Amino acid sequence: MSAHKVLIASGSPDRVNHNSILREYVGLGFAQVLGAENVMSCSLDHASSAATKFQPDLVLIFGSCMPDSCDYTALRTNCARSGATLAFWLHDDPYEFDFNYKIHNLADIIFSNDRWAMEHINHPDVHHMPLGADTAAHYRDIGSVFERDLFFCGAGFSNRVALLADCTTLFNGLRVEILGADWPASLSFCKNGRVPNAALPDYYASSLATLNVGRRFNLANSKYQLDASTPGPRTFEAALSGAVQCMYFEGAEILEYFESDKEILLFDSPKELVSLLRHLEAEPERRRSIALAAQRRAMDEHTYAARARSILMAVSSR
Repeated sequence: MSAHKVLIASGSPDRVNHNSILREYVGLGFAQVLGAENVMSCSLDHASSAATKFQPDLVLIFGSCMPDSCDYTALRTNCARSGATLAFWLHDDPYEFDFNYKIHNLADIIFSNDRWAMEHINHPDVHHMPLGADTAAHYRDIGSVFERDLFFCGAGFSNRVALLADCTTLFNGLRVEILGADWPASLSFCKNGRVPNAALPDYYASSLATLNVGRRFNLANSKYQLDASTPGPRTFEAALSGAVQCMYFEGAEILEYFESDKEILLFDSPKELVSLLRHLEAEPERRRSIALAAQRRAMDEHTYAARARSILMAVSSR
């Protein structure tokens, strides 16, 4: 079937959902493809009644199914009666992989944000679908004056702390600003503080370079102990914001989304990271070229509108 009307609901009630803004981005992406009148977005609490009134062809549950408050029975019943497709787009694989069993017997089709996790989902119709960026929220003009040399926003997970601790003595003379939560006081350039989603693209755009280093913090990933393979949404958001990303190289999948040295810079040691920063500082035209190329790639391939088209294609081919 072709989906002309889509209902997007969070995977958990908004009272326990810390990523509801991502659902809004997904809704805007579908609206760009189908028209705003054909797309509705809501919390899981209201999804069943919304489906009854809206009569969608596709119900897309987007997010985490880990919380105990996640109950999709009413939606499954609603879709069975109306003939709508019930799809799930998981956005926290592999970190919450062990809870995916909840949807195996409910979903008509499953999308996972992580390619390696997708390979382990026990369902006959599973697809890989990375997260993305929102054109309105994340796009910024490419700048030439920078408030800092290196920026990063995120939690101080152990792998990130270890990397930055090894960089400390090499950062002399560089303006480094690391923001987030759970950073140790021993790292003087790290500050514990929240950055609003709306402000984050401005930090990216006003930084010579943005650090990109993945998460190592599992909540429910003991069954297979999977390593994440697909970059998270901030990789695409930062690119659309005009950032030049210096990414700690942990897997080749990133090369499917951005070209090394032309759209993203890869490093595997503190010395190499600092060398990249020095070269960007000395070569402003190269810095601008990389930022523009990454932004164009993100706009062409990695927006939520692009993801919506891929999802609709997968659903229509069932």
